[in-house]
Amino acid sequence: MHHKKLGWKTPVLTALILLLLFQIGDIVHLSYLDKSSCPLPVLMYHHFAQESDSGTVVTTERFQEQVTAMKEAGYHAVTIAQLVAYVEEGTALPDKPVLITMDDGYASNLTEAAPILEEAGMCATVFSIGINEGEECYPHSGEPMWQERFAFEKARPWVEKGVIDVQSHTYDMHQLASYGYSGRDGVRRLEGESSEDYRRAVLGDAEAFRQRRGDRVGTQLLALAYPFGYYTEEADALLKEAGYAATFTIDERPNRLRIHDESCLRMMGRLNVTDWMSGEYLVQQLDRYSGKLIG
Repeated sequence: MHHKKLGWKTPVLTALILLLLFQIGDIVHLSYLDKSSCPLPVLMYHHFAQESDSGTVVTTERFQEQVTAMKEAGYHAVTIAQLVAYVEEGTALPDKPVLITMDDGYASNLTEAAPILEEAGMCATVFSIGINEGEECYPHSGEPMWQERFAFEKARPWVEKGVIDVQSHTYDMHQLASYGYSGRDGVRRLEGESSEDYRRAVLGDAEAFRQRRGDRVGTQLLALAYPFGYYTEEADALLKEAGYAATFTIDERPNRLRIHDESCLRMMGRLNVTDWMSGEYLVQQLDRYSGKLIG
């Protein structure tokens, strides 16, 4: 009798176990099976130099190591235009996409980083501060720039090669109240500022950047990175109105792109890359940022 019952239960138990395993597999591999969404790590760099004594400065040697490690690990650098096309139209992205970004518009993005990217067949997006573009001195103080900033025309050859794209870091909102110029911290609303005055300030700054950039670069203006990471829902709604399809913070968190869900392109997280990060460590972080999204 015992064997007879076991024989009857065995196929049922086997089926239940298989069903459970399939369900676990679906959960574990959901990110890979779901073709309507995609994890996207975003890296944030600033200035490049032969030597580094600052957290925002990455040496050329270290950058070479990091780019090589990303390439060997199978990561493919993408552009913001590709992200927008994926979300809006479902245009496929390469396997293991990564968005490489650089803030402020330093000349070193072109002289130091761009050749390394070109050699590796990769690309990056530079978020340039409009009012500082191509200037030797800070327009408000008249003091010499900490580091040279490139003019849009200098970037254009790299843009035409598909190695560099230039997007916005605002025109003149890369300021803190402590600077004593606008009294504003990044894009935040001033204390007591009316909604209409604030709207006029944000949209006016966006238009000033658009006018300065003009057709001097040759790609579509699609994205903005928030100065100092200061952002609000109110500011983001205004920047969407201004025509920015994607916005970026400095919050260190993963992102997931979803087809036909434009909200996934708003206030995206980025991983700040420093000179102490080896290529191996950076790849581990990229894997981790993608792995966080499994399940």
